[in-house]
This record gives sequence, structure tokens and C-alpha cells, in this order.
Amino acid sequence: METDKNAVAERVSRLMETVPKDRGQLLPALWRVFEEYQRIGPEMIEAVSNAMNIPYAEVFGVASFYALFDNAAGHRPIYVCTDVLCALKGSEDLLAVGEDAAQGAAVALKESPCLGHCDGAPAMFDGHRTVRNATRASLMAMIRGESHA
Repeated sequence: METDKNAVAERVSRLMETVPKDRGQLLPALWRVFEEYQRIGPEMIEAVSNAMNIPYAEVFGVASFYALFDNAAGHRPIYVCTDVLCALKGSEDLLAVGEDAAQGAAVALKESPCLGHCDGAPAMFDGHRTVRNATRASLMAMIRGESHA
């Protein structure tokens, strides 16, 4: 993925062509950029700010508030919900097992506040799909990048 400021600005501008330019669409706009880059860096924040005519500070505030946008370049994020119900259903054990398995893999295993799937606890999310009633096997499949966890 390019990180050249001008290339990012041009690409983000194309992504924003169909997004209404109002504050209420900032979160969907950031998701669109995140899906494209798998991260939200300062150059992407600036490009969204310019494309939507929203102050940089406001775009940064929204992007930095949502834990799901926090991802190191080159690492595919896997979020494991650690809210109360998921913790009671074993998410802490999943994290412990997953941290060892993720060593050397191009993934970043992260704790996440509620993913909104309490009825399917424990839950995991990799940016593209949610796994409900997660198990060690489904976590290992997600770490390996298998499409069906």
C-alpha cells in the first residue's frame, strides 16, 4: 500500500466520491478507508479531512476513538471481545492461546470492548467477518487467514 501523501490523497478522494460530504457520514467514510488500507494513518486522516471538508482534528478524534481503526501497517487485526459476557464465556483463554499462536504471523491480536454479539459470546472480529461462539479452533483458523472460521 502506498503511503505517499499525494497518492493517498488521490486514492481516498476516489473512495469518497460517493460518500455524502457531511459529518454524519464521517464514520462510514473512515470505514471505507480502513477497508482499503487496513489501517488509518495520519495521511489518511488528512485526506479524509480534505475530501469531506471536515477539520483534521475532528476526523482524528473519531478515528482515534474507535479501537477497531487502530492497526499497525502490515498486520491484519483480530479483535477478541473482552467485555463481561465474553470474558465469562472464555475470551481471556482465547487471548492467551492466540497470543502464542500469533507470534511471527502477520496478525495483531487485540482486546476489544463490546463487539455487539453478546448472544454469541465469545465473539471475534477480523475486519471482514465476526465469529460468534468463538473457539480455539476458530481463532487458529482466523490467525491462519482461513476464510471460514
